[in-house]
Amino acid sequence: MEKTAKLNGKELRLASSLFTIISYRNVFGTELFDDVERLDKAISENKNDVGRFIDILFRLIYVLHKPFYNDSYDHFLQSFDFSVLSNVEELTNLANVIGELLGEVKKQSEGTDLSPKP
Repeated sequence: MEKTAKLNGKELRLASSLFTIISYRNVFGTELFDDVERLDKAISENKNDVGRFIDILFRLIYVLHKPFYNDSYDHFLQSFDFSVLSNVEELTNLANVIGELLGEVKKQSEGTDLSPKP
């Protein structure tokens, strides 16, 4: 699945597939859906944990944008300034797009039967 979202005036193409799970683990060394749960907790339980929220959100954006972007995560982050955090409308829209894309990946991965066949 592929979608386009705006962030800080830049259009970002985002794509999800089962490979998104593996790419996330390869790039960041953690499990994608574990980090999504951490993001949910950072939002609901500890609204003061802005650093964790930003870290995980931008990891997700990077991995979903990675099929169209060949530079490092550091370079990706350096392409934004702090003003990116003040546009609540863009961030909300982006979060919704990420939710749609990852919901599709989660459905695909849950529907994959990896058990041995007799």
